[in-house]
Amino acid sequence: MSAGPRIVFVRFLTPDSAKLMPWATHSSRVISAAGVPVPVERPTGNVVWQLVSANNRELARAADILDSFEGSRDNAQTAVDLADSIEIAMVSEGGRGVYGWFGTIDGRPVITCARWYNNDRDRRHSIKLAIAALAGARLHDGARLTDPALMGGERSRVD
Repeated sequence: MSAGPRIVFVRFLTPDSAKLMPWATHSSRVISAAGVPVPVERPTGNVVWQLVSANNRELARAADILDSFEGSRDNAQTAVDLADSIEIAMVSEGGRGVYGWFGTIDGRPVITCARWYNNDRDRRHSIKLAIAALAGARLHDGARLTDPALMGGERSRVD
C-alpha cells in the first residue's frame, strides 16, 4: 500500500490551549481578508483536521475548530467528498504583501491555506496541489493529542 495524501486529526487538550489559538487566528485572518469580517474569538472546540501530503507536509487546514472528533471527521469527509465543487477565494494582505486562499462549499468556508505565500504563483500552486490531494485523501481514524508529555515518547491516538 503506497502512502498518499491524507487527513490528520489533532485534538488539543482544551479549547484554551495556547497552541490552538494560532489555528483560529489563521483561519480568521484568511477569511476576513476576503472582506468577510470574522471575529477572532477563543475557540469553543478543540479538534481540527489538516490535509497532509505523503511526506507529511501540511497542504491545507480545516476552516473550523470543532467540538468532537466525530464532528471534525464529518467535516473533513464532506470536504473530501465535495472536493471538485469547492469554490476557491484568493485573498491577500496588502500591508504584509502575502497571498492566501480558502475554499467554500455552498458559501461556507471549509478549508484554508496552510500558510501565507510570498507570491501569487506559489499560492496558485498550493491551491492546485491541495484540491488534487483533497479529492484522493484518506481519513485517519482517531486524533493525535498535542500533550507535550507524549511528544518525547510513545504517541497515542484517541477515539
